[in-house]
Amino acid sequence: MPPPPGFRQLTDLTGFAAANGPWFERVEKDRVIRAFKPGPQHGNALGLVHGGMLAAFLDSAMGTAVWNTLERRAVTVRLSIDYLGPGRIGDWLMAEGEVVGYDEHMVQVRGRLYGPRHDVLAGLGVFSLLSRHRQLKTRS
Repeated sequence: MPPPPGFRQLTDLTGFAAANGPWFERVEKDRVIRAFKPGPQHGNALGLVHGGMLAAFLDSAMGTAVWNTLERRAVTVRLSIDYLGPGRIGDWLMAEGEVVGYDEHMVQVRGRLYGPRHDVLAGLGVFSLLSRHRQLKTRS
């Protein structure tokens, strides 16, 4: 099943994201929405998407919101998650973040992960902004 309309596959993923993808993204004016379709490898013993996978995916979307809003890389300092409903294997799940406050060092982000039937997670995060001069390590 193809991704929802307007989404493109992220092809430059590394690490955790590459191992748990493919992940997709759609950019709309001032927001970025991430999506993925969980498979059996993302499941728990109940046949639902593992809560840790859901949290990691939302965390990534919230970090993307920091980049999209401030054009600064950031790392998670604190992530508070409320599980609202199950994520189902085979459903397209989407996540987005919204920067709600920041200063020169820290950013507060509100996040939401949802599926076709209901919200799955709500989150609040605090991110530490990295130096503008920090280089990303890439594979050669």
